[in-house]
Amino acid sequence: MQRTNALTHKTLAGIAALAVSFSTTAALATPVQRQIITQGPNGASKLAKVTATQPSQTRQLSPFNLAYMAYQGWFTHEGIPAASRLVRDYRVGRLTATEVAQAAVQTNRLSAEVLEDPSYLSSLDSQLQALSQSD
Repeated sequence: MQRTNALTHKTLAGIAALAVSFSTTAALATPVQRQIITQGPNGASKLAKVTATQPSQTRQLSPFNLAYMAYQGWFTHEGIPAASRLVRDYRVGRLTATEVAQAAVQTNRLSAEVLEDPSYLSSLDSQLQALSQSD
């Protein structure tokens, strides 16, 4: 029984160490501070404190991804229709690339600087046009 407990504690300690190493490599973009306190006679460890700071910059979506997110209905709460309504509204001029980009900015999926970038808006317009031709 003691041997089983010792193996269980060592296994759990190994898994915890492995989880910490995986989370460190997975979160390279986010600075993380960890403090590990070792406890117990068998070297079992626990994660005592984890603090993470999120970067303040907003993710940048490609015009292709933004157009397809709009098509899939990610921005319906912001007034952007999905699927065939998106295509129809774009075709008749009720919806513009700028409005789609504004919806993405409102949901913090795109930085506000993109609204001033004519190259990005032109690329988004091209993607929306491609969507409307494939329907």
